[in-house]
Amino acid sequence: MSRGELLRFVTLASHEGAGLVRYRASLARFGITPDIVWTGKPYPGHLAAMRLLGAHLSALPAEDIVVFTDGFDVVLIRDPAELLAAYRVFDADIVLSAEPGFTWKLPGRFAASRRYPKGEGRSGMYRYLNSGGYVGKAGALAAMLADLDYATGVDCDQTLFNKWFLENPGRAALDHDLEIFASSACQSGLERKLYRCDGAQLVNTRTGGRPFFFHFPAENRLCTKHVLDMLPFELPRLPVRPRDRWKYVLNLIEGRPAYWLDRPAYPLEDIVGLLAFRLLPASIVAGLGILAWHAIA
Repeated sequence: MSRGELLRFVTLASHEGAGLVRYRASLARFGITPDIVWTGKPYPGHLAAMRLLGAHLSALPAEDIVVFTDGFDVVLIRDPAELLAAYRVFDADIVLSAEPGFTWKLPGRFAASRRYPKGEGRSGMYRYLNSGGYVGKAGALAAMLADLDYATGVDCDQTLFNKWFLENPGRAALDHDLEIFASSACQSGLERKLYRCDGAQLVNTRTGGRPFFFHFPAENRLCTKHVLDMLPFELPRLPVRPRDRWKYVLNLIEGRPAYWLDRPAYPLEDIVGLLAFRLLPASIVAGLGILAWHAIA
């Protein structure tokens, strides 16, 4: 294996925890021990963590291929023997995970989303990047992290990645078809519609992608359970909490139109959330108030 074919699996962590145990267990199935960049506890924030990750990658041989994912909410679900080949199909130094949602904690969110290139994949949903998973040459990844606009002061890695992506066209490709990374972002409640197991691998029913990693951002453990239940092997589970069930229902209502229309979740989710969870309840309360007033009058 040549130097440029050396795969390294890297994550960030502030402490030991159940999610990190699960991540390690998923890699251990294939004999992989990841590099863990320890941030220190309490977690210092995303900006500091990205700088620590960049320093770690800068110390590696520039041509080594690095697979970075979050640690506490990610599992490896497919034998990575073919991961390098899947990465090379993109013909790009960096390949970033994709998702239906758009995170932008700077002014002008809608305008920024309209500047985004339209997805070129087999589904219209996975248009925007997800910073929880990417693969590329160590040197290219270190340069990307160094170029993030830390001066904004916005402690949101996904916002800074989106800004970098828009300002640096051609420097990275997005995994629109989920050939390497899949995510439950903005798709809670759709697990059994969007994925099936062919007996050995998880397959996205919209794109045909067979991801190596599954990411559960802001993890809803009920969603995680549904995905892990489809796999033909066992991984450690985190107990489902009451708030997971409540959020699951809310996210299901917000995300279903994007699934029906095969469109990105943004701005559809915001519109549905405004109508279903603000205007509709307000209208009901106002209507009941009017009825009560007339009854008293």
